[in-house]
Amino acid sequence: MTGVGEALRAFRAANGLRADEREARIWIVRADLFFLPLPNFGWRRRAIDAHDVHHLLTGYPCTARGELLIAAWEFGAGRYPHWGATLFCGPLVLAGLALMPRATLAAFRRGLRSRSLYRSVDLDRLDALPLADAAALIAEA
Repeated sequence: MTGVGEALRAFRAANGLRADEREARIWIVRADLFFLPLPNFGWRRRAIDAHDVHHLLTGYPCTARGELLIAAWEFGAGRYPHWGATLFCGPLVLAGLALMPRATLAAFRRGLRSRSLYRSVDLDRLDALPLADAAALIAEA
């Protein structure tokens, strides 16, 4: 049985992401050819594993388009409960609505029928959770 930790490591390796996203002092916002280094805020360090698992379980890719869609899904399913996360992700949802309104609305509606891991699991123990259990926690109602 595959665990979240193992699946997350494979996902990050396949997408060119750091294995130690929670520990990094800086993270790089990538949007195709655009790169922006930012401080790895505390709220992001606490949320990033669940965010990446959301990508894994929803199928939204780790691309600029995928980030806009996962932001909309997370707003519907239950965003990370920190004002910094809202300030960062809110504009992503707005950009998605401007650039691809149907897909963004569909992701948000899908999120409304789902639950995010931010509120349904102890994020410090997420790594040890079987992947099937994580999938069941976000399952669409």
